[in-house]
Amino acid sequence: MLAIADKRRTIRIKRSSLLQCKLGSLDRPAIKIAETPDEYTRAFRLVYEEYLRSGYTRPHPSLMHYTIWSMLPQTSVFVFKSYNDVLCTLSHIPDSDLFGLPMDALYKPELDTLRDKGRIIAEVGSLATQYTRRWTNLMVYLAKAMFQYSIMSSFDDIVITVNPKHVNFYTQIFLFKPFGEVRHYDSVNAPAVALRINLSETMDELKEKYGNSDDFDTNLFTFFVRMNSGETDTKDNPVKRDQPLDPYTAYHLLRQRPELLDQLAEEQRDFIETIYHRALFNHFSTHPVHPETPSGVPLDMLKLETRDAYSDVAFCRNLGLVDYAGQRKLLGSRVAIAGLGGVGGVHLMTLARTGIGNFNLADFDAYSPVNINRQYGASIASFGRNKLDVMTERALSVNPFMDIRAFPGGISATSLDDFLKDVNLVVDGIDFFALDIRRQLFNRALALGIPVITAAPLGFSCALLVFTPGGMNFDDYFDITEHTEKMEGYLRFGMGLAPRPAHLGYMDRRFVSLHDRRGPSLDIACHICAGMAGTEAVRLLLGKKGIRPTPYFRQFDPLTGRFTTGKLRQGLRSPLQRLKLAIARRFFLGTPRTGAPRPPDPEMMGLRQDIPPATLEYIAQAATRAPSGDNVQPWRIALHETGIHIHAARHADDSFFNYRQVATLLACGAAVQNAVFAAGSVGLDADLSLFPDEQDHNRVASLHCTPVGVQSHEIMAAALWRRHTNRRMYSACPIPPAVRDRVDHIVDEQQDATLAWAADPAQRKILAKAVYLADRVRVERSDLHEHLMRFIRFEPQQGPYGDGLPLGNLEAGPLGEMYLRSLRPWSAMHAANQVGLGRLMPLHGALSVLRSGGVALLLANGEAEADIVRAGMAWQRAWCALEHMGYALQPLAALPLLHLRIRLGDAETLSPCHASLLEKAWRLLAEALPHPSDKLPVMLFRTGIGPAIRHGTYRLALSEILLPDSRA
Repeated sequence: MLAIADKRRTIRIKRSSLLQCKLGSLDRPAIKIAETPDEYTRAFRLVYEEYLRSGYTRPHPSLMHYTIWSMLPQTSVFVFKSYNDVLCTLSHIPDSDLFGLPMDALYKPELDTLRDKGRIIAEVGSLATQYTRRWTNLMVYLAKAMFQYSIMSSFDDIVITVNPKHVNFYTQIFLFKPFGEVRHYDSVNAPAVALRINLSETMDELKEKYGNSDDFDTNLFTFFVRMNSGETDTKDNPVKRDQPLDPYTAYHLLRQRPELLDQLAEEQRDFIETIYHRALFNHFSTHPVHPETPSGVPLDMLKLETRDAYSDVAFCRNLGLVDYAGQRKLLGSRVAIAGLGGVGGVHLMTLARTGIGNFNLADFDAYSPVNINRQYGASIASFGRNKLDVMTERALSVNPFMDIRAFPGGISATSLDDFLKDVNLVVDGIDFFALDIRRQLFNRALALGIPVITAAPLGFSCALLVFTPGGMNFDDYFDITEHTEKMEGYLRFGMGLAPRPAHLGYMDRRFVSLHDRRGPSLDIACHICAGMAGTEAVRLLLGKKGIRPTPYFRQFDPLTGRFTTGKLRQGLRSPLQRLKLAIARRFFLGTPRTGAPRPPDPEMMGLRQDIPPATLEYIAQAATRAPSGDNVQPWRIALHETGIHIHAARHADDSFFNYRQVATLLACGAAVQNAVFAAGSVGLDADLSLFPDEQDHNRVASLHCTPVGVQSHEIMAAALWRRHTNRRMYSACPIPPAVRDRVDHIVDEQQDATLAWAADPAQRKILAKAVYLADRVRVERSDLHEHLMRFIRFEPQQGPYGDGLPLGNLEAGPLGEMYLRSLRPWSAMHAANQVGLGRLMPLHGALSVLRSGGVALLLANGEAEADIVRAGMAWQRAWCALEHMGYALQPLAALPLLHLRIRLGDAETLSPCHASLLEKAWRLLAEALPHPSDKLPVMLFRTGIGPAIRHGTYRLALSEILLPDSRA
């Protein structure tokens, strides 16, 4: 829920109105007038992105579009927010004698005619809606609030300039009337036409269309007064806005677009200087302060405008732990930090506050939401921004006199000497898996006589190593060379950091994979690392006693209360360490899972870039990683200039299960969802249309992608490559309600489908009986048996491509595999059924339900093919979400797919015996999983905590999936 203070400063929208407009999935939706730097940044960035998409503005390093009118006290920037995200915005700009209106540049004579009549005018501009939501009613909600504000503030006219092609929209929806002829608007390099609303003449029509405030849960008059500080007794009109931006926001905006000041007349500049004097002081100062709060005081007012004066005061509380001479030495020292992510950013801020005055900083990456949990510079305002830029600002906000040499491309073998120039100490902030460049950095620094500190956040703990010139180097300690295999190098690096690991006992190994290059991390551990590394930095830079370089190691874990220290005289080359490595290989390396290889990630797309074919092929490959019955892969894909078309290969699955192509359409829906995830992960916004071609019912979906330059769907895109069917037995511990609720929300967020859950052991016992009965039908029908055997790959896979189910993927074990081989012919299976041996497979299925944490039923909204495809999309979202959370999943498709024949009136295709079994099974399912009768059950699955599988499935080569001439 919104905090009380937030609620009072937002216009809340009634839930019933949102549902009516199909906006019920929005998270805490509300309308407000922008107040914070983040809200202004998001609003102006949205305008920039949409204007850039339409060709109305040129690229600008600020990635924002606004004008000096946006900063005037009377201007109101309306935003429609979903939690912190701005989905839609418009600006309401009142006329003024000093600044006029933006459209004076084209239509001053027309505006002067209104002014001569004494009319009070406001211009509406900077309208923008997120591209993916452009067909929703978001702008209508903003228009209602804006028109109410205009009426309450006693405006006479609202004017606007629009592209001529949009005139019908503004005249029919927003009731504007023509006001000026078409002219070319140089600032947007496009034709424009002026429109106007005479509020007094159209008052009745406006009230009928926009005056109804039933959509809102907020008293608009009270809201507008509160947003104007509530000074009702000192204003002629308490609603009418007259509220300058706070100094921090003004400073932020002026710093991003300083050219705004160059375009002002002298009187306008005087006015801006009067209301924003503190922001302008910072803007023009030789050493500008980047205030962390709106109340930052300029340094000259504090008499701290020189480096020495500032340093004496800023770091005075260090005295007593560091003497004054030592503090001055730190001030003159230079530390190189490679990598400003998890530990690197905290290292920088810790050392900056310790008083170190010079840094060489390197990082090529940008912040994204997955960095929030541990990276110092990660915040909503920094998403998409370069880590180096953000952390430089943060460091300068601590010490504006700091000297920083930036390496925005990161470090490489060719730039190491430049990066290490004049450096007294190197602190390691490089990603764990960037082993090659770390090794080169350490060895080069030591060769130049520069010590290196590495502090690794492992669980809740910090593992610390110090390398000094003349001591044991990186290669000798970790026993790593340029010929060491990559996985082995990761293992040795991890083992060398913590030879007596204090954290392994509580770390969940489901989330640790050297093959997938992932592992958990905490901000707690990053701060401990910064403290321990900072202490060693002071010790090294000031020559204090107690330096214990490699082969000494240390690890402190506050969760277990353990502090381990020791010395590996031979590094990892000693017999004991080699034994530990051998054991660790079994736990952390083992045999890599077989199956389709993951393709290399393409480069992130920038705004307005052409989409290269390799990126489209990557999206197509992601689509093929969707699940399908017996891995038949019933889809074909066509590439086009801006995306892909996904077609149903209806001939691919001729199984009796695939009634009315439900199994095929579910698989295609999952493929569509994968494509959306993959597109977002490379900086593309995917506009999806289902069954867009009435003449081609096989074209299930078309994706048209727009480069937006920022990554989305990160965790789901990562999960889609790891997702697999796990047929092993799981823990019977019930799935927690919090997990079920979150998966429910993910499934239902697009209103594609719903889930019904059974996690209680008693419910699972009933469902085990139902699954057993349905699986009996599966093993007793010759066509189902022969189809399954046709798609089991009994021989080892040759090459990286294929379809069907590798025998090992069934997780039957040696005896089970012998059983399956012996029953390949239907005659053998029929004979086994006669004596009861055929029921071993249904019994195994029933046991798997009992050995799970929960069972869920997926319900489509209807019987139409589009409903089934949407259910497939929802199913894939659920599967990827559970994979991300660490849960295994296995579809139990037999019961819902076979029962469709009875539900949809085709029971005669079943034998009376099998129809009776399915009816009994369905009654049991309905008892354990009650669900609405108007929904169509299409998939059953079990989930829980399970051991990893050893054999994955393969995918056909993309050349076999792509339709001929797909780029035509």
